[in-house]
Amino acid sequence: MSSTRSPETVVVTTAGRSHTDDRMLRQRRYILTQLARISCFVLAVALPVPLWAKLGLIVGAVALPWMGVVAANAGPSVSRRAGPTAIIDRPVEQPERIAIEPGRVIDQM
Repeated sequence: MSSTRSPETVVVTTAGRSHTDDRMLRQRRYILTQLARISCFVLAVALPVPLWAKLGLIVGAVALPWMGVVAANAGPSVSRRAGPTAIIDRPVEQPERIAIEPGRVIDQM
């Protein structure tokens, strides 16, 4: 019996994030940038700071929506794991096969 399996075995731990998890991560990142944008705008209006600080906060409030959209539409995010993510090359173990004697009854009802 010949084996048609690929010599490279894919290990589940090397798989990327699921589409749902990746989408939730990108939505969370977008919401955080929008919260930072709102915070910049509110601080620029409410704080009694010098003009250069108000302009910096306003620039942040203007630039953050663009950054949020670019980050959300960037596609699947890359997982940041500490360990190696390469395919592990190891032999595939064959299951133990037990021969049954002819005429032997295995299951009786």
